[in-house]
Amino acid sequence: MGRHRRGAREVTVADLIDELRRYEPGMQVRLAIQPRLPQEHAVGPVGEADGIVWIGDGGQRGYAPEEVRESLGWT
Repeated sequence: MGRHRRGAREVTVADLIDELRRYEPGMQVRLAIQPRLPQEHAVGPVGEADGIVWIGDGGQRGYAPEEVRESLGWT
């Protein structure tokens, strides 16, 4: 069911850890979704199924600031 989108970059646990090491350990983490009108979501539970690590959605917290689009290259 749409699990692997054509052209989507696959990210491993090691890739994610390497990216997060650039930031201070005490910083909060949020998910940004919908590039045209970015929404801010909390990170939910993390689990494993079918050899894939899944990061759950912890719920919408509002809309992300405009600079988030720029930081993620969504401009």
